[in-house]
Amino acid sequence: MMRLILTVLLALLAQACGRGEEATETAAAPPVRVRVVQARRGEISAVLEVTGEVEGLRILRLASPVAGRVTFLAARPGDRIAEGEVAARVVPLESEAALQGFAMLEGAAALGVEERRAVARLRSQSTDIPLRASFAALVADRFHNPGEQVAPADVLLELFDPHTLDVLAQVPLDASARIRPGMPVEIRGDGVRQTGRVVALLAALSPPALTVPVRVSLPVPPARPLLHAPVRCRIITARHRHALLVPRSALLASSRAARGTVMVAAEGAAVRTAVRLGLKTATEVEVRRGLAEGDLVVAEGGYGLPDRAPIEAVVRGTP
Repeated sequence: MMRLILTVLLALLAQACGRGEEATETAAAPPVRVRVVQARRGEISAVLEVTGEVEGLRILRLASPVAGRVTFLAARPGDRIAEGEVAARVVPLESEAALQGFAMLEGAAALGVEERRAVARLRSQSTDIPLRASFAALVADRFHNPGEQVAPADVLLELFDPHTLDVLAQVPLDASARIRPGMPVEIRGDGVRQTGRVVALLAALSPPALTVPVRVSLPVPPARPLLHAPVRCRIITARHRHALLVPRSALLASSRAARGTVMVAAEGAAVRTAVRLGLKTATEVEVRRGLAEGDLVVAEGGYGLPDRAPIEAVVRGTP
């Protein structure tokens, strides 16, 4: 009996010693090395990136008023045309057919003296119809060449005023509710690098892509005024100039758009902290509540750490 009691006591003693050694090993475990950054004040913006193209507010599609033949058309895309300048001439088919008929009669000596005089007067009078530019313009496109026949309303030239250009941006329908007149827009493209402003949302919908056209002003004419030139637009939908910012990599979880979790370095431990979020970019996030300026947040190495895990905080940027 005494031997059994002694065996049990020895077993309990060995188990207690093992737990003590395990506790000692746990307490002696080295802290996890993490990179931390300070929460800082700065500016952050919400940006909507869309595509668009340069459009003209003053465009003239110079068209033939009659069925006829183009007798003069020298302008090419990129050429400048002065206000009132004749850009093209078209002779009506009836006039051309009459002259050809008179020429055949003359060749057959079938015209009298008075008839020949009438034909000479008709030839001396220009039967071409001049097509003039109503304002100083640039040629955007040319659709016909001299000698070609045209129908009524056929467009010969497309002209535009380079001083009345703006941008038509295509905004997705689900994002259009965030757009307001006056919002700044960064515009980038070939020959275009400006900051304009939203003028208006058009009361229309582009069915293929389900986008809403948004007109954006250009403060100055582009260095290369290209009608229909594609551009990229960054619409600034919101801007906070004195926001509390942390790296986006510090955000461990965000179950909802306005809430998240970060690890704060405090007294040698990583403390899991719930925060309320604001604007976000690809690299930074605004913290509206839960942190103070100067707080050290874990930016690298904090994923998977339990709450209040021992850490060795290293300021980002140091070796």
